[in-house]
Amino acid sequence: MALNSSQVKSKQPGAHADGGGLYLIVRDTGERVWGFRFTAPDGKRAMMEFGAVGDKPGELTLTAARDQAREYRLALKKDGADPRHKKQLAAKGDMTLETYWKAKAAEWLRGRSGQNEEVLAWARSLRDVSKLHDKKLHEIDATHVLEALKPIWWEKPVSAGRTRERLERVLSAAKVEKHRTGENPAAWRDNLKHLLPSPRKLNRKKGHASVNYERAPALMAALAYDPYPVARCVEVGILCCSRSQEIRRMEWDELDLTKRTWLVPAEKMKIKGEVDPKPHLVPLSDPAIKIIQSMPNVGRYVFPSNHADGHQPFRANALVGAIKRAGFAATMHGMRTTFRNWGADDRDHNFRREVLEFCLSHRVGDEAELSYWTSEMLDRRREVLEAWADFILPRKADKPPVKRPNLRVVA
Repeated sequence: MALNSSQVKSKQPGAHADGGGLYLIVRDTGERVWGFRFTAPDGKRAMMEFGAVGDKPGELTLTAARDQAREYRLALKKDGADPRHKKQLAAKGDMTLETYWKAKAAEWLRGRSGQNEEVLAWARSLRDVSKLHDKKLHEIDATHVLEALKPIWWEKPVSAGRTRERLERVLSAAKVEKHRTGENPAAWRDNLKHLLPSPRKLNRKKGHASVNYERAPALMAALAYDPYPVARCVEVGILCCSRSQEIRRMEWDELDLTKRTWLVPAEKMKIKGEVDPKPHLVPLSDPAIKIIQSMPNVGRYVFPSNHADGHQPFRANALVGAIKRAGFAATMHGMRTTFRNWGADDRDHNFRREVLEFCLSHRVGDEAELSYWTSEMLDRRREVLEAWADFILPRKADKPPVKRPNLRVVA
């Protein structure tokens, strides 16, 4: 039965229920405090003391204790928020997202210069969610996240998707460190997935700029006139059908020029968020090896930027810029499309679909089929990539590039 004001003052030592999880706890010393008994989000029963009994400043009357217990019940039901964390949140202070984001990014990216590509990407993502900068970590909910992401979601879906992933990671860390409670409002599954279209589908509709494969030899010929390292990076990327982040970050340690292979590590294969990426072994064609051997081995990366502070890879826009200077509107990912169209349409060869897809580091087939597919098909893929090299770089055109003045690249 519910307590009344007289009972609150007269009850003997013990725990006395008022209902709704609220308890009056009387100690043997006569001290009286309010307690709240509940089932925590992990399924365990718990008791939390949350205030002294009384009507003086800092104490809680029966009515005030009931109101507080009601808030705890609602928070548990609505957000799965453990009421024990409320005091911990208060002790942590009202940290804003911007402050916490910068602190965690510095921790996770420790040892990398301010010009590092990933450092710059984290800074760009933080700018993307400027509406959340002044929000307290424990205040941010799905409505706030949606308001911050919608302006960029359709304009630049891939970047927006990465921003959401980074925001989810920051808010997950904030929960672990007791800066907030409840579900992660930036989570995709069972959350934003039902409110926003998939960034991949939006980007697929937009597409990657590519060239007709019949014009690929002209592109390679134009690139040969560009004397800068970025053009060599683009050439090898096209020859290997690589993604931009893979070829820009190619390292000498990944190459085995004796075996004529390049092992791309799993972490470079896809953007963050991809499920179970695997290393990809790339057979190097003769022209690709020749270009790689022409690069000075002076650091970690095969194609270091000549405009970055220190030894850093090129940024993605540098590769697109080199293609644009050559007179073509295409991206590195678009050139993968060019290769795939050539492989499907070329009548001089009869390449299997699976081999062509494997050249693009795609595996085709259902889960059962892929579980039995362990072959690297290295020889077959080497045959394809050598034929691709012969198509876009005719052997008779194998001459040293002619330097053209006044070319400039922005890394």
